[in-house]
Amino acid sequence: MASEMWSGGRGSEGRHEGKYYTATRLLNSPQAISRPRVPIMIGGGGEQKTLRLVAQYADATNVFGNPERIRHKYAVLREHCERLGRPYDEIERSTLQGIDLERESPEQVVKWFGQLGEAGAQHIIVSVRGVAQIAPLERIGAEIIPQLRAL
Repeated sequence: MASEMWSGGRGSEGRHEGKYYTATRLLNSPQAISRPRVPIMIGGGGEQKTLRLVAQYADATNVFGNPERIRHKYAVLREHCERLGRPYDEIERSTLQGIDLERESPEQVVKWFGQLGEAGAQHIIVSVRGVAQIAPLERIGAEIIPQLRAL
């Protein structure tokens, strides 16, 4: 029924009976820009359920941890993909990491991000400590991003 909701104008013909409500003719209006549906990202590293669900349904995943940990999580994801017959490379892989330029140098950040890339991360989402101040963002733009482009 959910896939029908994303596919067109009249709504689904199905019916969902919940504890308190019954839903019929589910419709997503206005329709999403993405076709045939919105991409799905599942975040988390649970090896038995979460990463299996990623392999089965998701377009992207986000895992946490150091390079060794995310390398392991991506290996588990690859195993789930193989069992399900899904190409592992269809799934975009990201990791959420923090940057604290009061405790680490730009060179350390670049080295860390390089290790994450070698571990299989295709995208790194960053949380910047002190982001309410402009100085950390300026340093990232001037001192880190140019080095990352060279990787």
